[in-house]
Amino acid sequence: MEALYADPRVPELTSGVKRMALPSPGKRVMKDQRSGLAVPRLGRPWKAYGAAPFTTKQVLPKRRGASSRGIFVTCPLPIMEQKSARDTALLAARWTLNHHPKGSKISWLASQPIKNGWMLVYRVKYGKHTSRAAVAVVDGGMSKPGLAFVTVPDSQRKQWRDIGRVVSGVRVLG
Repeated sequence: MEALYADPRVPELTSGVKRMALPSPGKRVMKDQRSGLAVPRLGRPWKAYGAAPFTTKQVLPKRRGASSRGIFVTCPLPIMEQKSARDTALLAARWTLNHHPKGSKISWLASQPIKNGWMLVYRVKYGKHTSRAAVAVVDGGMSKPGLAFVTVPDSQRKQWRDIGRVVSGVRVLG
């Protein structure tokens, strides 16, 4: 964890970061057999898309002139699992910076336990733009915990509300 806090892109997660009111999850789900998770199937304008290298993937249509677009993916945890779900979620949030433009920095919006795991919601700032993002690390009963990651750029801010739907809707299969 020392390496995490030595990274200037990721500030320390203090107890001052608040909890988030989670909306009720939707009824439509996608099943990820590899990570043992069931996640919300988001409505329009989200579309299911070729998942590689992830297990499931939903995307927002690319906006004209925008350099990035919203994505929602699941996969088995791509990093080493830590002793606590909170620490694992912190490292997973840092890992997600690989899917944001170079020079991105995180600021925390919410942090809280969820059933069988931990959830973090954060803002990613890069240049003049920002994205809202979230990770949920959940023990789905597989060899590795499952990771659900969603990010939505400011060019598609109308879909920022879907981030709450994602983190509230992540469940263990079964």
